[in-house]
Amino acid sequence: MKQLVVVRGTVGTMRSGRVLYYSARFFGQVAQNLLFASLFVVAGTSDSAAVGLSSLLVATTAASLLFGVMGGALADRIGPGRGMALGAVLRTGVIALCFFEFNAAAVGAGVIFAYSAVSQVYSPSEMAMVRVLCGKGRATPHSLGVALQYAGQGAGMLVLAPLLFVIGGTQAMLAGALAGGIVLSAITIALSLRHGQPAREPSGDHSSLRDSLRVFKRSPMARDALAVLAVQTMIVQGIVVALPLYLRNDISLGEEWGIFLVAPGAVGVLAGLAWSAASVTADVSQKVMRLALVAMVVGVFALAALDYGLEAVLTFSQVGPLADLEASLNTTFIVAFPVAFLVGLAVTLALVSARVALTAAAPLAHQSRVFAVQATLTDSFVVLPLLLMGVGVEVAGARPVLAAMGLIGAATFVFIQLPRFMPIPLPLHPHPHRPALVPVPVETD
Repeated sequence: MKQLVVVRGTVGTMRSGRVLYYSARFFGQVAQNLLFASLFVVAGTSDSAAVGLSSLLVATTAASLLFGVMGGALADRIGPGRGMALGAVLRTGVIALCFFEFNAAAVGAGVIFAYSAVSQVYSPSEMAMVRVLCGKGRATPHSLGVALQYAGQGAGMLVLAPLLFVIGGTQAMLAGALAGGIVLSAITIALSLRHGQPAREPSGDHSSLRDSLRVFKRSPMARDALAVLAVQTMIVQGIVVALPLYLRNDISLGEEWGIFLVAPGAVGVLAGLAWSAASVTADVSQKVMRLALVAMVVGVFALAALDYGLEAVLTFSQVGPLADLEASLNTTFIVAFPVAFLVGLAVTLALVSARVALTAAAPLAHQSRVFAVQATLTDSFVVLPLLLMGVGVEVAGARPVLAAMGLIGAATFVFIQLPRFMPIPLPLHPHPHRPALVPVPVETD
């Protein structure tokens, strides 16, 4: 009877912990996007808007590269529950400082840098809590977490930010971000009281970098996740950079028509979340990651050139109705519509399956630092391509940049698939698991 009460108490604690965790995923994104929206408004309306906006992005990446591994190590040391609480309180402190002292666009880069620096404790802890609360078997926790993340981003950036801006400008937006940060801090403190202890002491010499890199060295699943997440980040941000020029120069439509490509992309995201929640497990995560990588490559190549092939088929067709149809169709838009769905589906499957793989591959006491190392390495890999993409889109147009992303994705697929192409070495003797017979001299009288 006493054991039954203990089990019920444990189950109840886990359920309440999950409710708190998922609430934190939502409110954390609401507060963060209100902060970012206010900073982008100030930076974008200053005299040097381009420099101000780029400085915000550089500050975010710099903080991740400098403090990512240390933040993950600290989160593992104190436990992911306490890491989320500490990171949330520090985030709220940065927002409060910004609310009372922010008065110039030049300060925005410093605010973003400080916010991103303290987030290096919060973000890996957030990923590590999935293993603590839900285990490592299925993708449902990660899928639900990504769904709430997107919901929080939409609520903060698309609903509350415009509303608060109309009410009181950027100061009202910062006030909303501060309120969201206070709610997040309360939620994560309550979560840490229930699930605050670290899983166990890290073994060895406590070298976070060495321990984490050893996971990627020993686990093909973790290496695939690292490569796929790098390509996924590059493609998502590259499409964001290329989309305005793609709409204007290649589809001959204004930027307001971007909603017609965002809508099928959003449907693809929802389909990817539903698919991953129902079907993706740690056992099949490698297959799903590779399938998603191929789909992303096909998608960006299709955006770069598939409409040319469709136009050629319609133009040179001997069938009259097809030739007449080409003259009245915007073939680029026709191709981009289903491809947006494919890309949304693929990037979501890649994100969720890679997180499932990392959750399963990393030891329980090294979850935070493994996710931190992954994020740091991903930022290191994609920072140069992203800098070149901005210049490339302006100089060469959107299509060459999309094709270049497709080539990088294809090379990544070949790289992670290469071990399967290696010839299997022949055994040195027919029974490799049996010891070879060695003649033994026998003495006779």
